[in-house]
Amino acid sequence: MSTTHINGPEVATATGTAHAEAMPPNSSAMSVPVVRIVQQMDEAAAAPLSGGSAELTYLDWSGRQNMGYMNGQHIITLVAPAGRIITPRSRVFVAISEGLPGGPDAGKFIGAARYTVHNISPRAGAVDVWVNIEWGAPILLYADVLVINFG
Repeated sequence: MSTTHINGPEVATATGTAHAEAMPPNSSAMSVPVVRIVQQMDEAAAAPLSGGSAELTYLDWSGRQNMGYMNGQHIITLVAPAGRIITPRSRVFVAISEGLPGGPDAGKFIGAARYTVHNISPRAGAVDVWVNIEWGAPILLYADVLVINFG
């Protein structure tokens, strides 16, 4: 399987089969065709979380990412923007939906396509997200990411 690295919503894809490295024998390592995409997250969209909760610190952050136009199954690697932290211990939450043209600030909406997040796997400096967009043609995907880090 080949991997394509991109910096922004332009979608260059590589079709292949996802293979897990060093997976335990009882794992659910995938053998289904997927498209692997690696994308640098937008640094300006990654805002630190702050507020009245003692559990949230300057290490926690969130962002909305324009993933570009896609459909079908994808494993997307979101690389943490400069100054932001993702570790294997991070709690990462991802919500995906169809986006309005005009960038992340234009918003998301619920359309006729079904968007699902199957798995989320944080690691040092990035998070892998397996998504499925059930639609016959590529449509605009936005991802909201929430990262909570524990000391």
